[in-house]
Order: sequence, then C-alpha cells, then structure tokens
Amino acid sequence: MLNETKSKNNQELDYQIVLSYKVSHNHQLKTFLIECREKLNECIDIIWNNIEWTKKELPKLPKSNEFKRNLRNKLLENWNYASHYIDGIIKTAYSILGSWSSNYKNGYRTKTKPIVKRPLLELKQL
Repeated sequence: MLNETKSKNNQELDYQIVLSYKVSHNHQLKTFLIECREKLNECIDIIWNNIEWTKKELPKLPKSNEFKRNLRNKLLENWNYASHYIDGIIKTAYSILGSWSSNYKNGYRTKTKPIVKRPLLELKQL
C-alpha cells in the first residue's frame, strides 16, 4: 500500500510506504474482539454516568486527568490482555461520546446513551 501526499506550497510528492503482512496464528480473535466491545460499552457507561449537565441541559464530558486515570485503572481490572488496548478503548469511547454530544447539541440525537453492538477495536498510534 502506498500513501501519497502533496504539499500545498510546492508540487513535490511525499511517499510513505506501508507494509502489511499475513501472519498465521491460533488465537481466538473473535473472543478478544467481543471482550473489547464489552469493555468499550463499560467505558461508555462509566463516562455517561459522570457527565455533567449544564442548566441548558447540555452535556459536559468528564476530562480531568484524575478521572481518566481512575477510569483506566477500573477498566484494567479483570483484563487479561495488554494495557495499551484499554488506552485505545478509552480513546474510542471519548470519540463516540464526543460525536454523540456534538450531534445532541445540534438536535440530531436524543438523550440516550450510545451502545456499541459490533466488535470494534482501535489501536493506540505510535
């Protein structure tokens, strides 16, 4: 796979080569993805229960470092995989709730908590 980007100021092309490989394994990926989805929904529940509602009934997501640290520690309980997956789950949960919040403020969503139904995982970028 090859990604091309053009600089606005000049017509040079920058190329970045991205390699992908197939690796055979005997891991239970479906089980792992289901557990990630369950942790994501748990994370959304925790954040949802800590949303502050303003006088105008607008949501304010909790974003303090202390809250996020406690959230991460809570999600790491009974987690048998690497902790960086939890970091991706938290990032995804905030992304989902941030999108919901924006749509709610614009009148496109109701005051119902989003739920993830399909297996989903976003990895932490280096």
